[in-house]
Amino acid sequence: MSIFADQTTWPPGCSSAMQSPINLSQSTSKPCNLTCDLVMDDGYITQAVGLVSNEGLILMNNSGLGSCKFRGESYVCTAVSINHPSHHTIEGVQADGEVTAFFKKPTGELLCVSALFRVNPAQTPSYTFFKQFVPYIQTTSETTVALQNWSVAMMVPPAGEYYVYSGSTLIPPCTPCEWVVFKSMINMDTGDFAYLVRNVEAGSRSVQGMGDRDVFYNDVQNLPGAMPHDNRVYLRMRSLNGEKPKKNVDLKNAKSQTPEDAAREERNPSSISGKGKKALTDQVQANGGYLKTIIYILIFAGVCFGLSKGYEMAGKAPFQGVWFRDAADWIRKTAYSWYSWATGLIPLFTPKILTRINQAATTLPN
Repeated sequence: MSIFADQTTWPPGCSSAMQSPINLSQSTSKPCNLTCDLVMDDGYITQAVGLVSNEGLILMNNSGLGSCKFRGESYVCTAVSINHPSHHTIEGVQADGEVTAFFKKPTGELLCVSALFRVNPAQTPSYTFFKQFVPYIQTTSETTVALQNWSVAMMVPPAGEYYVYSGSTLIPPCTPCEWVVFKSMINMDTGDFAYLVRNVEAGSRSVQGMGDRDVFYNDVQNLPGAMPHDNRVYLRMRSLNGEKPKKNVDLKNAKSQTPEDAAREERNPSSISGKGKKALTDQVQANGGYLKTIIYILIFAGVCFGLSKGYEMAGKAPFQGVWFRDAADWIRKTAYSWYSWATGLIPLFTPKILTRINQAATTLPN
């Protein structure tokens, strides 16, 4: 029977605050303002001992299964445990199972690094991680398993984001420890999961209350600086202190400019349409309203020319319908009346225009 089948008989220490597991949610987590770098050593292990117990499927090695550095301090992995279904939930979702690596400092402090997994036959590092020991562990006794190119770093998902919080171990005496739980799930092969379900009793500790503790969440995107290449897996928490404010994005109009950027673009446009608009505006400002008036006259003349050509073409094939001709005749007469009205206004403004031109001419250098 699984040790998690009856949790009411556990010692009082397992009923205190700061217990694990918990539900993890990015919306209720805080950004890490401290140095929370996790460095997983991917040094390979060649042999380990596995067994099936009421706690789950366990893998151990007296010399350690690997090492890591958390907050700059060294830890050694003493064991790896696999359970189904998962202990932790992420955004309220429980995974098919969970693998936990137990690390210990020389001074005795504990660190639990956990990854939730799902059944998926995709060939990923975690696929090889499980494949090398899960199907070979016997249920009747301890089993020595030969490992090839195997490391605890293979349980780290590619994305790398993770939560950090203070909790406890999952079994009595529920010792206080730090938890690192990856946000993304990793994969376990269908056959390996079938072996796990068949030989390991299902069981996981129920989700505990948050209390007044804080959960921190990392964001590994856009981290400054290059990561070293020294055969280790680096996962870093980004500090949000002093971070530049993000620009507001107008999704409706597909704009992502701040007012400052918009003003800068108007002064020095980068697009062809913007440059053309700025050139026209500069010409209008340099020549007053005359250029704008000339442009309007040219536009009007172009419209009139188009209408006249349309009337001319209306009498030709294939436009032989009577209503086409009537419509074209109406358009021609209307346009002509507008033209006559507009030309009648020009003499009213001509003296003023000529005066302004003469004034501009007299100010030109000889």
